[in-house]
Amino acid sequence: MARSALALVALLLLAAPPLRADPGGADEAAFRQRNDDYVRAFLACDVARFRTLLADDFLGVLADGRLIDKAEFLRQAVAKPDVLDLRLRDVGIHVYGDAALVTALVTYHRADGTPVRTRYSTLYVRRGGEWAVVWSEWTHASP
Repeated sequence: MARSALALVALLLLAAPPLRADPGGADEAAFRQRNDDYVRAFLACDVARFRTLLADDFLGVLADGRLIDKAEFLRQAVAKPDVLDLRLRDVGIHVYGDAALVTALVTYHRADGTPVRTRYSTLYVRRGGEWAVVWSEWTHASP
């Protein structure tokens, strides 16, 4: 009986909508701004900005499956990206108390004209009142 009750509680928690202090309001606007800052830093090779956005214990998974830490991310961030006409689509903001998940579909073309579609998920955690990226994952997306 207790095991069944725990299973039911777990299912209800998983099915519950994200907690939002201000649905569609300040939280969402703040994370849209953070996401825009992240994308601008990527396009501008702004390593200094990434240092403030990423937690010291940041980890990321690249689209090719490689796991990188903050130091490797910053080393790669200095290289000018081969990206033209970058567009974000389907941006999702999900705030869960002291954690927030930002997702999006990214489309762009490489300089040689090759089209690229990538999905990313970025996990923010609030520590000491400050938000920082602790995890990002990039995945190739089919057309």
